Amino acid sequence: MALDKPQVNDAISDDTPIWRYMDLPKFASMLVTGGLWFTKAARLHNDPYEVFSKAVRREIPNDEHGPDRLMGPRLQRGTQISVERMVAEISCVAVDCFDNAPDNVYVNSWCLASESMAMWQIYSSLDYGIAVKSSVGQYQRAVDFDVPSSQYRFDKVKYHVDLESSPEIQPDFSTESIPLGANLLSKVLKMAFHKRICYEYENEWRAALYHAPRSEVTGVQIAFNLGQLISEVYVSPRAEAFFFDAVSSIMDKFLLRKPLKRSGLLSPPQKQTRSAGAR
Repeated sequence: MALDKPQVNDAISDDTPIWRYMDLPKFASMLVTGGLWFTKAARLHNDPYEVFSKAVRREIPNDEHGPDRLMGPRLQRGTQISVERMVAEISCVAVDCFDNAPDNVYVNSWCLASESMAMWQIYSSLDYGIAVKSSVGQYQRAVDFDVPSSQYRFDKVKYHVDLESSPEIQPDFSTESIPLGANLLSKVLKMAFHKRICYEYENEWRAALYHAPRSEVTGVQIAFNLGQLISEVYVSPRAEAFFFDAVSSIMDKFLLRKPLKRSGLLSPPQKQTRSAGAR
C-alpha cells in the first residue's frame, strides 16, 4: 500500500473521466495480471522527448576559492575539498538524476474527458478495439504502488510549442537550491508531464513512477483493484456481434461485473419526427 498521500494536480476533479484504449490481448492481460503495465520512458520510441529535461549544474570551482574545507563525496578517503566545491558536486549528482530519468521513470497513460475517435484508430482498432473507462479519482484509489509518494505522481500532461525552451524542464542548480532525497525524485517526476505540442491530440493524463535503475527492464507491472478502477468497458464502433460476445465472455470468466457497451461514435443521428401540423 502507498505510504502517504500521492502527489496529484488538485485542479483536476476526481470525477473527471479517463479512457484507456487497447486491443483484446492487452485487455485480457490486464484481467489475468490484475494490474496495469507501466512502460519505461526510454522505451516509448514514438516520442524521443519522453521525460526530457535540461538541468544545469553548478560550475566546479578550484578548491582554493573556498575557505571552508570538508570531506568530498566523490574523492578518495581523507581528501578535503571546499564547501563551494562540495555544493557543485552535489549539483552534479542532481543533474545526473535528471539526465538518467528516461531509464528510471515508468508511465501509464490515459486519455482525458471525452471518448476519442482518434484514440480508437491509433491505439486499438475500429473493428476489434476495447476501451476501459474510469475516472481520475477511481484510478488513484485503485492503484497499489507500495512505495513512498515521493516516487510517483498523477497529473495531466502539459503541451509546449517549444519544449526545449520551456523553463519548466530546465531546473537551474547553478543558482537555485539543490533538492535532495525525496524532493529530488519529486522534481524529476514532474518532467514526465511535459510534451511537445504535436502530441496535444492525445489529451493525456498519466501516472509516473520512479523505479530503481534496471537497464534490462522494459516496464513494471503495478497491481490495481480492477473492480474499483473500471466503471465501463466499450468495444470499438465497428465491432461485430461475435467480438462483443467474446469480450463479454472474458469479463465473465474473470468476474469483472461492469457494463459492456458498444461505442456509439459511428451511430447515425436520430431523425426528428415532425407532427402532422408542422410546416
